[in-house]
Amino acid sequence: MENRKPKKILVVDDEKDTVEMITTLLELEGYQVFSAQSGAEAMGLLEAGKQRSPEAETPVDLILLDIVLGDADGRDICSKIKEDEEMKFIPIIILTVRSTLQDKINSLNIGADDYLTKPFINEELLAKVRVMLRIKDLHDELKKEKDKNILLSQALEKRYSFGNILGKNSRMQEIYELIIDISNTDSTVLIQGESGTGKELIARAIHYSSYRKTKPFIVANCSAYSQNLLESELFGHEKGSFTGAIRRKIGRFELSHGGTIFLDEIGEVSPPTQILLLRVLQDHRFERVGGEETLEVDVRVIAATNKNLNEEMKKGTFREDLYYRLNVIPIFVPPLRERRDDISLLASHFLKKFGNEKGKETTSFSSEVMEIFLAHSWPGNVRELENVIEHAVIISKQDRILPKDLPRYLLQKPLPTQKLVSLQDYEKSIILKTLEETNWNKHETAKRLKINRSTLYGKLKHYGLVRAEINT
Repeated sequence: MENRKPKKILVVDDEKDTVEMITTLLELEGYQVFSAQSGAEAMGLLEAGKQRSPEAETPVDLILLDIVLGDADGRDICSKIKEDEEMKFIPIIILTVRSTLQDKINSLNIGADDYLTKPFINEELLAKVRVMLRIKDLHDELKKEKDKNILLSQALEKRYSFGNILGKNSRMQEIYELIIDISNTDSTVLIQGESGTGKELIARAIHYSSYRKTKPFIVANCSAYSQNLLESELFGHEKGSFTGAIRRKIGRFELSHGGTIFLDEIGEVSPPTQILLLRVLQDHRFERVGGEETLEVDVRVIAATNKNLNEEMKKGTFREDLYYRLNVIPIFVPPLRERRDDISLLASHFLKKFGNEKGKETTSFSSEVMEIFLAHSWPGNVRELENVIEHAVIISKQDRILPKDLPRYLLQKPLPTQKLVSLQDYEKSIILKTLEETNWNKHETAKRLKINRSTLYGKLKHYGLVRAEINT
């Protein structure tokens, strides 16, 4: 049978005879005893023990501490130990010659776990030592279980994650494998998927897995600008090239030289700008707006859209030649409703994230909440789930999320005759509702929707949302 390590006990008392008597008594019981006759010596032994012990262990398993020491007050020593993150769980039995109720209460108030009045009976001391060591063992076991659960959770998340993307769904696993396969090539990538599915996260994962990872990753939101402003944003402009061009501007293609440019919402680009993009993709050359110098850049292009570009080509709003230049490596990101096996994994991840951010000890979901999550269609995809859990963590007053903590709309069942609306109509109605609630304050609206203002302006343009003027 495996031999267990003897328990380590520190005896702190400035009376040499008392130290020797207690040491002999404990060693006969099989304990490993350390002794100190001053506060400074005791703290020195504990600090040295912290250096020798593995991180998961405390320097000793129990401390017997006299109140009256030659160089210190035992109560101050007790307080120091209990304030130390590595030693605060070491049980402390206070030794005192005072036996009044108030003295005993004072001992417990300073953090002691028990007390013993001098002179004491040997069996009483041994009984208290055994109890305190059992309590310490229970604490250590609980800590090991907690640590195991944390490691298991981390291992699970690591297994089903790539960068900041989470998913155990088979389609997500295929995307992870594809990212690895294409990371060290310069092939253009077209990421397609609904809003909120994490297209930018995938673009970042591709960049930071590649040999370009130490170079810039530049994002250009193509829906946030008019045609002229987008050309300036992408390619830069020369001073005086148009009204308001008071100095030369370096475009995003130049800024991303050596790295990656992410063209988000590529489906919103106007046909004239599409021609300019086609040239950059073909030979990596362009001119600034109003400039004559031809610039050449070494850049990888990743584009994304929530539009069906095949349909846009049929309408004549998106060039076929540009589509095929972009679509060298296609990635289709599935909506959350098609990867329901990822909902619990993502929900747990966001719960941990917002619990830490908000300083809340909310650690789980009730079974009713998970049923609601699995039944919901998630039109806003992962972004909607993240927002729902942030809301729930803020509202929750218990250690787990309950249905009453969720946004009200999740608890409302649609009427059987309720007409189904498209995702775009749903998004448009949410934006309009928020604009009206904020009196068309675009900064506040973007903040509430958790999107940046450039994205909001792009949505307003896309849906043709303009505040009606009221004649007074």
